[in-house]
Amino acid sequence: MAYAVSPQKSLIEVHNSHRLNSLSNRADINSDAKAAVPSSVCYRRTKFALQQTETNGARSSPSLWCRGQQVGVRLDRRSEGSEQEIKSDGKMGAERKFIGKMHPSKYSYSLKFASDGSFIENEEKTNNEILQSLCSRGKLVEAVKLVDVMTRRNQIPDFQSCINMIRGLVNAKQTDRAYKVLQLVVMTGRIPDIITYNMMIGGLCRKRYLKAAIDLLECMSLSGCPPDTITYNTIIRAMFDQGKCEEAVQFWKDQLIKGCPPFVISYTILIELVCKKIGATRALEIMEDMAAEGCYPDMVTFNSIVNLTCKQGNYEETTLVVGNLLSRGMEPNTVTYNTLLHSLCMYGCWDEVDEMLSYMNESSNPPTSVTYNIIINGLCKEGLVDRAIDFFHQMVSLGCSPDIVTYNTLLCALCKEAMIDEAIEILRRLVNTNCSPTIITYNIVVDGLAKQGAMGKAMEVYKFMLEHGPRPDDVTYRCLIWGFCRTDQVEEAVELLNVIGKYSRRRVRDNCYRFIIHRLCKKKEVDAAVEVVELFISSRIKCDPIFCATIILGIHAAGMIDEAAELRKKLIERELLSL
Repeated sequence: MAYAVSPQKSLIEVHNSHRLNSLSNRADINSDAKAAVPSSVCYRRTKFALQQTETNGARSSPSLWCRGQQVGVRLDRRSEGSEQEIKSDGKMGAERKFIGKMHPSKYSYSLKFASDGSFIENEEKTNNEILQSLCSRGKLVEAVKLVDVMTRRNQIPDFQSCINMIRGLVNAKQTDRAYKVLQLVVMTGRIPDIITYNMMIGGLCRKRYLKAAIDLLECMSLSGCPPDTITYNTIIRAMFDQGKCEEAVQFWKDQLIKGCPPFVISYTILIELVCKKIGATRALEIMEDMAAEGCYPDMVTFNSIVNLTCKQGNYEETTLVVGNLLSRGMEPNTVTYNTLLHSLCMYGCWDEVDEMLSYMNESSNPPTSVTYNIIINGLCKEGLVDRAIDFFHQMVSLGCSPDIVTYNTLLCALCKEAMIDEAIEILRRLVNTNCSPTIITYNIVVDGLAKQGAMGKAMEVYKFMLEHGPRPDDVTYRCLIWGFCRTDQVEEAVELLNVIGKYSRRRVRDNCYRFIIHRLCKKKEVDAAVEVVELFISSRIKCDPIFCATIILGIHAAGMIDEAAELRKKLIERELLSL
């Protein structure tokens, strides 16, 4: 197999490999780098190797060792353990070689030898076949050993296998081994993709090897795979996680000076983290500094800071941010207004809400359905249902169509305020409209009616669902069953269970059965409780043997000792419970 090698390498490629080698030669991956071999020496060695191969008629390209020396990376390093494994091969190595000659295909895929010696006598193609098989089977440790052997034998490991190894090792939190394989890939003149680089940098950051991650980022620009916004975001977040806030700001400035594209996402993340860790005042100062480097905020940047300061309840800083936004000739958009309104509603500042709505109506960003939903939801949480209804009418009069979220919010509030008839009327009007009620809408009404004890109307809504709406789900049945039990209508709950078992494919949850059985025992209707247990068992493909015992213990713990004993006796008689 021949490899075309140019005797002259660009300064960029040599510099890149020097950086990678300086990282690999560290005793610790995060320590200071050692000096690499000068490129002029590498060039002379490569030229000599080329002359030797022409004279001897050997391979037409320099060895991997020579190519490594050309770019300033030593490939002849090996661990003492690896040397011992090679020396201990002995007679068995010769025997494997003989077997390999007789059965080459079988030997190529033989994976039963874990030591390096099993790969020493193989050709490059054979070892790459074994490498691919190891990677496909997830044998990453063995694959790393094989790559190490191939490197010492001047063999080029398969590129895609190495990429898979790097990703697998990073996911397995074996960052040091992954980094070693990545160095080899770059050193042999091949360029990993951006996903692999980002995974490697993410692994280094998780190990807190921040300096190594930054060095690798620099090498990416030189290797032909420039960093993207994910690369920068990973390092910036890692710096803030380690408390290096000002270093992160300086890092981003340095990248901009070096010609990094002013990624708005990375810039926004940086500003947001500064605002969160230090404060909005410092974030605004950094905005001004970054503008000198050609990096400007957009509405997403400002909205993220507005959202953060509002969540913190720091309205003084929110005012500063909005003022800075306006001073740049920018206008708040709907997201900005909605964020401010949500915060004002949380703190019950209703006069300011009205004022904000007036601003929106006069601006180029009028209120949307999301805006009104925020206000209506805030009013309903405060119990101001009448005012919420007024906003609903205002919303409709201004031509802003309510959506299902609007109706669900209002229906929930009406049910809590015992305005049952109004809730049912709204529900009926929604049918066959552009905003048809969903299963959540029906469940809100059913649950509200059940909690108010209006089980007759709750069953009317249930029957209305069967005729016009979506099929009831387990939430619907649970609301009805619990409503019946709370109003001491346990017989109706049992009847509903029978209906569900006959006509519905839905399965009621276990706690509903327990609740009914507990209520029946409380009324001393033990026979009916046994029937419910039988109904539960018949509705299950596989009966839970703990269910009956749990029910008896629960009834006993509730003080109904005689009922628990009687229930246990009858369950044993019907062979529903073992002794």
